[in-house]
This record gives sequence, structure tokens and C-alpha cells, in this order.
Amino acid sequence: MPHIVFDSAKGFCYDSSGAGPGRHSATRSNGFDQLPWDDYLPDEVDESEEETPGNDDDSSIHATRKKRLTKSEKKEQRQMKKINAARNKHIKRQQELSGSGKDRDMSELEIFNPFLAKSSIKSIHSNILRMAEQPKSIDFKLFQYHSIALYSSDLDHILPGEWLNDNNISLIFELINQLFLKSQDPAKKFNYQVQMLYPSLVQLFLHFPVTDDLENILPINELKQSKFIFIPINFIDDYEDIDLEDVNNGDHWALALLSILENRLYLYDSMAIDGDEFASQSETNLLNELIKRLKSCKSIFKAGDKTKIDIIRMKCDQQDNFDDCGVYLIMIACFLVKQLLFSDSAEGAVDLDIGNVRFNALSARLYMMKLIHKLYKSL
Repeated sequence: MPHIVFDSAKGFCYDSSGAGPGRHSATRSNGFDQLPWDDYLPDEVDESEEETPGNDDDSSIHATRKKRLTKSEKKEQRQMKKINAARNKHIKRQQELSGSGKDRDMSELEIFNPFLAKSSIKSIHSNILRMAEQPKSIDFKLFQYHSIALYSSDLDHILPGEWLNDNNISLIFELINQLFLKSQDPAKKFNYQVQMLYPSLVQLFLHFPVTDDLENILPINELKQSKFIFIPINFIDDYEDIDLEDVNNGDHWALALLSILENRLYLYDSMAIDGDEFASQSETNLLNELIKRLKSCKSIFKAGDKTKIDIIRMKCDQQDNFDDCGVYLIMIACFLVKQLLFSDSAEGAVDLDIGNVRFNALSARLYMMKLIHKLYKSL
């Protein structure tokens, strides 16, 4: 049956000549590890330097800190040295237990230690706030990355047990947009066919009165050239009665991927209810409203309201708590961007099935915190 492929001369298109892409083998990922961040961002600093303030004799830390460490900072430094030592010991032990340490290269996720990850996240979080030298009692701007301003309160949402907010998701989407979708690499000349909408824009699009100007809310010039559009959705109970001022106070994040080539809306929900017939009526209503509004954008769908867009609920890894839906949205988005832009499939087939991928949300939180730390030091 027809499937989507990437053609080096045409970009994304249909192919009916052969079988579709094969199913992913079982994969463990934090989503971020699928994309070549290091090829586009500043070089990674030494891990002990990145996660701790360092010591008074470290001139490179002096250049960043420009002040002597306090007693509490020195105490945290000693604690982080213990954590790093324990991590190295844990890695060595896992390699010994593998039985073939010389032949087997264990990935970071295979030797992942939740306690050490949580400690590292909190340490980097404290280090960023300390470097900012602002009172902890106020919410202040950390930096501006293109269209996204990140605040200290946004940083708090990345800590374990916290819910990601729309600005956390927007920052990662903006990074993907600037680093990968707008790449000047001649080999990536069709990256513009993939577009990402930010959460606040999606919410506005969903709640704005339906008028002839509705599509002007969207970056329509970019979208009318696209083949895939990433749409983060914040499901809200009784969304019909919600106040527009409160549209970001939703109950659950999920990712929709609009395939314009197929007229399909793929939904990846990390807290899906078994069976379509049991899906929340409120969620179904919101998805139908989204489709109705998308079809009204005649710059994207030429046939307008006559266009039929099917909702395809995709199987994906399920979160085991109530905190990580936003993290799963980001991990899934990163994984799918990799499939669209950096697939190593020989036949160019695009595989949107991630049913066999197992995600690590805590590892993703750590990666996010490290990315923000790197951005903060470079901007």
C-alpha cells in the first residue's frame, strides 16, 4: 500500500511501488539522544565543571563565576564529587556485570541510575540560578533564545515531579526549529517541509472565534509549504467553557502530527485510554474542533471543508505517573524529527510507528537541564 518516503530531489512524497517501512526494533531513548545537538551547539564542557561550581583554583570557573565560593557552594561541590564518584563506580560495576566488557559498549541509558540523575538535575538547576546571581524569591528572565524568553520559574518545572509548562515545550521546539529545520546544510534543503507549532499558538488557534481571519493566526507562509506539522495539544476538561485567559492551565499534554500528504492527524498520547471507544469525549471533541479549524485554512488544504482528515491514534510508550506527559511529548517529538530529517533508512521510507520505543523521562529532564545550562553560558 502507499507510504511516505523522502526523495532527495522532491522531499517528502508518496510511493506506491513497494512495501512501507519496517517496524522499529525495541529501542530505549530519552528522545534527545536521537538528534545531533552537539553538531550545532557549543562544545560540551567537562561534566564535573558543568554540574558543579568547581574550586577556587579553577581559572575557567573563575571566568564564569567571577567570585569566591561560599560555604554552601563548597559543600555542594563536595556532595557532587561524591555523586560523580558513585556514578563512575556504578558504570564500572555495570560493565563488569555485562560479562563482556571488552566487546560490549553499554549506552548511558542502559546504565541509568535514577538517584544520580535526580541529584544531577537539582545540582545543575542550582548552579544556573547561582550563576544568575538573582534573589530566589523573584521570577526573573534567564535568557532570550530567538522568540522564546526563559524564566527562572520555567527552570523549576524541569525538576523531577514537576509538570512541564508551555514555555518548556516551546524552548525545545524553538531549538529544533533553529538548529535543524532552518539548517543551511545543502543536504537538508527540504527540512522546511517539517514545521512545529508552539503550544501558546495552538491554544490561541483552538479558542479564537471562527472567522475568515482564523488562518492568519498561524505562520501561514511556512505552513503552506509544509508536509508535516507538529501540534502540541493541552487537553482541557470541558474546553468549550474555558476562559481564553486560562488556556494554558490544561490537564494533559499530547502530541499530534499532521501529515498533509495523507490528510491524517497522528495522535501520540502517553496516557491513552485503552480502546478508542473509551476515549474521553472532551478529548475527542477538542480533536474534532482542531480538525475543523485546520480544514478552514485554505492555504494549507485547498479543498477546505471538503477535506477529510482522519485521526490515527498511534501506540506509544505510556508514562507511569501523572507528571511526565509534557516530557513524553518532547521525547516523542524529538524521536519523530529524527525519523523525518535524519533517517538512515536505505529506501527513504518514513517510519512514524514508535510502538516499540521505550522512553526515559528522567533522563530527558536531565538532558533538558544540561541543554539550558549550555545555552545560558553561551548566550
